[in-house]
Amino acid sequence: MQATLSVPETMAESLRMFLEQEKLPLNVVTDDGGTVQVVKSAKGEQSKSTVLKAGGCIACGTARGMASRLGIRIREIGKLLNHLNIRIRACELGCFE
Repeated sequence: MQATLSVPETMAESLRMFLEQEKLPLNVVTDDGGTVQVVKSAKGEQSKSTVLKAGGCIACGTARGMASRLGIRIREIGKLLNHLNIRIRACELGCFE
């Protein structure tokens, strides 16, 4: 069973096309029934373990946990974060502050 991203209607089609292009095994729904919720946010707003805040940021450890929750590889969560314009903070490798 694939994990599901719950997204605002305005983001759904763009995200579906991205997931198809990248061949990421995730479904997109426009209600709140998803494994992970995607919301628009103010710049710099911190994402949580079940909510990705597009335009915000996420701690490295949280991103790794999100990848596990969604059943995708670290590289794939990185592509998803880039698409959603989410910056990584507190990098465990020291690459990002």
